[in-house]
Amino acid sequence: MKYVVIDLEMNPLGKDHKAEGDICKSEIIEIGAVALDEAYNELGTFVTLVKPQLNEVIEKQIETLTGIKTEMVESEPYFWEAVEKFLEWCDGLEDDLQLIQWSGCDREQFTREMLLKNVHLTDSQEKLINEWYDLQKEYGEKLELEKNVSLKNALMYAGVDYVGREHDALYDARNTAVLLKTVRIPELRRIALDKVIDDLHTKPLNTSIGDMFDFSQFKLPV
Repeated sequence: MKYVVIDLEMNPLGKDHKAEGDICKSEIIEIGAVALDEAYNELGTFVTLVKPQLNEVIEKQIETLTGIKTEMVESEPYFWEAVEKFLEWCDGLEDDLQLIQWSGCDREQFTREMLLKNVHLTDSQEKLINEWYDLQKEYGEKLELEKNVSLKNALMYAGVDYVGREHDALYDARNTAVLLKTVRIPELRRIALDKVIDDLHTKPLNTSIGDMFDFSQFKLPV
């Protein structure tokens, strides 16, 4: 079994596409992914910008958030072509795969956009997409958190610095991969998270994680 940690960046359809928005409210403009082996070591990466078909202009707030500008995507592949490239890259890993994401939003976007744009997959490709796994949910369950936390905060709680630019698909995927390794490998989890978990169970109920620790003391070698 190998793992593919994936992240997507999106651009909204806008008010001119209300009918399409009932199916999918955004279009993917970047796909980033990191392949990991059974020990959660990095094997390779995939990244592509994606040219939107419905709203061809990258909204200003999305440009500010992601650094992606309209002119940057003009010569990039459309969604169906980008999906094909991504799945070909996955096939090249030559093993059973599990897709990993931070939160359930990306899988929903991916499947809704495939429906909107009438993208069809093979049976094996559909199986891969259907087994898309939510690391944010696993992380929250391990720490018994009542609310979801951001990727950057989850890394901070584990004593790991976020590396790179936030809302860059490849950087987000790579940082999620670091957190996956931290959560899944017992020794790393013990160093990074067990003290947080223990203290959560001994502090007053109205105490937040941020109130309890100077997380700089839990720096984790990864």
